[in-house]
Amino acid sequence: MKVKRVTKLINLLLIAVIFTTSVFTVSDKSASAATTYITVEAFAKMLANEIELKSVTGTESSGYVNALITAGILMDGEIISYTKNISRADALVLLNRADEYLYGDTIEADLVKLALKERISDISSIDKAKRTDVVEAYLKGFMNGYSNGSYSMNRQIKGSSKVSKEGALKCIKMLKNKTLRGKISPDGQLIRTTNLPKYANKFPYILASYPNTYYDWKLCYENATKTQDGKKVDLVNLIDYALPIYVEKTTIYNNFPIAKNKYLDTWVGKVKTYMENVFNVDYRTIDDEWIDTVLATDSYYAQPPYEDIARAEIVGYVANMKGNKTIVECDMVAVDGSTLYFFNDDYYLRVYVKYRVVSSVVPSDITTAKLIDEWPQNKILYSRGDYVDIRGFQVGQWREGYYDVAIAEPNDTNGASLGVSYVNLNESSYRYRRDN
Repeated sequence: MKVKRVTKLINLLLIAVIFTTSVFTVSDKSASAATTYITVEAFAKMLANEIELKSVTGTESSGYVNALITAGILMDGEIISYTKNISRADALVLLNRADEYLYGDTIEADLVKLALKERISDISSIDKAKRTDVVEAYLKGFMNGYSNGSYSMNRQIKGSSKVSKEGALKCIKMLKNKTLRGKISPDGQLIRTTNLPKYANKFPYILASYPNTYYDWKLCYENATKTQDGKKVDLVNLIDYALPIYVEKTTIYNNFPIAKNKYLDTWVGKVKTYMENVFNVDYRTIDDEWIDTVLATDSYYAQPPYEDIARAEIVGYVANMKGNKTIVECDMVAVDGSTLYFFNDDYYLRVYVKYRVVSSVVPSDITTAKLIDEWPQNKILYSRGDYVDIRGFQVGQWREGYYDVAIAEPNDTNGASLGVSYVNLNESSYRYRRDN
């Protein structure tokens, strides 16, 4: 009996020890979590010290909160509690205003407007009065946000999440040391500076959300040969071609750097619209609206009599694809202005497409001779000026392709009229990289 009592007592003591240890472990974790984040008051103090604002006596208990209010960096009453942990959105608001306090308003209004519309996927979750400051702080590189996946053109801010002390200190140091900030593209996308593709030096920048494969495939001129007096000669940079990093130095159009700065978004938009429509067709529903949409992206659009030629080719494609009961759908079309390059009197943009052929009676294993002779696979995908080679496709199977889309205009007079002039949808020519 004594042995049983002793054993029972030992068991009870063990349970008590385990319970006590568990309680203290949880308590320690809670204490650690509480010290991880930073209050608005503490953030205000760090921020004020960084931009050399002295503590000010005022309506709030924190002299540094008063200092920010006096300087116009913090608006009285816009943050409900200064003793609570600061959110990412509120931190970005204060960082942006502190930056303006030091350097003035440096972000172009058009870029802010674009970013508000397209670059922050969860912007609607942030108070409307704070959205512009949040977007401007993002554009200045204070916080990179969170990825929305490969080829995404926007990022999440997660504005209601808390800011850690370590994160707050890093962001505040960015105010005076701008080299610590994230790098942002001219159209407001995050630039990647590590784990770059091998030939990153061919491009002005590499986007964070675009994988290296987007940049790894050869550009059109890298497949080309040139003969002069019957002899093969090397292509000359800025004459026969221009890398993306040098494209602004081309002279085929007068004042091309000005035109590029003004119209690049327009060119990218036309290419994206073209490819989204070409890779989304259904013989049961295709109509005049689809034809007009594709035509409006064409380099022949509003260029009589060329427009009539382009329209006739599109109408002919529609008749063919209906006869072949063709349905194609795409999951993703991605194109970025960083890939703009020059070759053979045209400018090109790189496009990634993920698509599948849902329905078509066109055979997938047609011979090369018949393919070139009759262009039968243009009855699946529309391409003006060249045949389509997507042999090997299987109905219902997703495929990925990289295509370089040429943009040009007939008269070389107006950058706004550059449109899609040529698309090589010959997938076999893009199945190798530079080192293969």
